Amino acid sequence: IRQITDAVQAFAGGDFSRRVEGVKGDGDVARLADSFNAMAEDVSRLDQSRRSFVANVSHELRSPMTCIQGYVQGMLDGTIQDGEREKYLNTVLSETKRLTKLIGELLDLSRFEAGKTPLNKTRFDIDELILSVLFKFEKRIEDKGIDVEISFKEQPCFVEADMDRITQVVTNLIDNAVKFAAEKGRLIVWTHVVDNLCYVTVKNDGATIPADDLPFIFERFYKVDKAHTSGGGTGLGLAIVKRILEQHGQTISVTSAGGLTTFVFTLERAKDSKTLPSGGETQTDETGKEVQ
Repeated sequence: IRQITDAVQAFAGGDFSRRVEGVKGDGDVARLADSFNAMAEDVSRLDQSRRSFVANVSHELRSPMTCIQGYVQGMLDGTIQDGEREKYLNTVLSETKRLTKLIGELLDLSRFEAGKTPLNKTRFDIDELILSVLFKFEKRIEDKGIDVEISFKEQPCFVEADMDRITQVVTNLIDNAVKFAAEKGRLIVWTHVVDNLCYVTVKNDGATIPADDLPFIFERFYKVDKAHTSGGGTGLGLAIVKRILEQHGQTISVTSAGGLTTFVFTLERAKDSKTLPSGGETQTDETGKEVQ
């Protein structure tokens, strides 16, 4: 009991490394010691996550702020000539937009994790939503010469979800696919149904994600580019995607090998959706199940 008391006092003082050692057996004190140690491990992980989060936020905010400050100072003290001001003002504008996006995503993530974003579930056609999102990326797709392949096994494919949030999910995944697809590469989007779930697949060719990075790809601020290169994104998009789908009670997975990166997420199929008649086209999904 004295050990546990000392450890609790150490925790109260901010020392999360303390553990209760040498208390064994099946009695209440031994169970209390085990429970304390389990709690200590969880608190330590949370504290490390908090420290990492603060460090990453600081890094992401400092980079654009330093850029903006430097260019504005250069224009004020005459280091940047009048003829070059438009170019640097455009850079400042770009960095302020980046800051605005980062702050917006931080607020979104904070609300999701605090459970303060109630879902507004409606019935809508996920195929139609995907097409509308792809249309927004038309210019970037054309500029990069990407070949888009679309396969909807059931049209329309009605789901029950928060349409605005799922638009956010699809937008993020397609944005990443376009960004990382090879020049003149491929972007593949398809939907299919299995029982009461609709599976949405977004796939692109190009450089794959290293196997060591895959388990962490949905973590806040995690980037495969460890240098946090400017313009490479905030590292929050996929974390937000996962939180949105978790809030819907759905899942998302990623595989990356052989020059293809594939994200697959699920949605609840609308209860009044009609199935295709027997004898229709079938195909197997990633797990080998037969799908419509």
